[in-house]
Amino acid sequence: MTEPSIFHLLTEVYSLHLAVTEQDIESVKQVRKEALLPAYQTYADIEDESAFLYNRDDEQSFIYLLQHNATQKYVGTIRVFFVNDATPIQKIPMQIYGHVKEIESYVAEHPVCEVSRLALSGSIEPYEGLSGLRLRTYLTVGLMSAIGINAFLYPCNSIFAIMEPALYRILKRQGIDFEPVGPAVEYYGKRIPHMIGRKDLIFGSKEILGEITLHYLSKLCQDPDRFWAFVDRHPYLDRSNMHLSKICQCFEKATQPVSIPSLYIGT
Repeated sequence: MTEPSIFHLLTEVYSLHLAVTEQDIESVKQVRKEALLPAYQTYADIEDESAFLYNRDDEQSFIYLLQHNATQKYVGTIRVFFVNDATPIQKIPMQIYGHVKEIESYVAEHPVCEVSRLALSGSIEPYEGLSGLRLRTYLTVGLMSAIGINAFLYPCNSIFAIMEPALYRILKRQGIDFEPVGPAVEYYGKRIPHMIGRKDLIFGSKEILGEITLHYLSKLCQDPDRFWAFVDRHPYLDRSNMHLSKICQCFEKATQPVSIPSLYIGT
């Protein structure tokens, strides 16, 4: 499958949205219930299903949804949890639940983020020319583009993820080279804690992942109201900490195609 075809798949056939409304949150819960709950239950008993599907960590997060546009069905979700000086939770999930102890020095400088709760539905509409496995790999890339989008919008110093080797390999092929920061831990299966600096993440977003990131940032600039409504309602975020306005100015002033480096704004 060519890169233009992948781009079409992940921007026209499917689209990525920030979860803003109560209805969006219900969709997040539904995807997690279908895709995450059964998988996690194979490793541990989930005593409180409601809290598993949505909890206080989610109140301290940007959550994204992947939608199949023809059916309007949400098929995937991913969360970018953040810690800043105002947040009530001052540790990232891998410290709290995964008991990862080797990262204290890395998380000391706020804000920091952790990517987690990636979920992809088991019932995906077939796509001509792609096997089910290949389609799921591309949709995973689409979901993971939320990391780059969020890194542009909200200047976390470092982004963390506790992930299986397969996901690490998918990201590495897209230029996103997370660094292991500790040994494998038992966290709903064997997973390895990783981190990447914000600048390394942004400048590593090349080829198709970079194009998808640029597409959604441009689209957000065309209709920023939902994003600003999310920020304004959020108790731990402030417009002054967001880079969207400066990014949109770059798009408006551009006399040639906008590139990833041209949009980078330091912390």
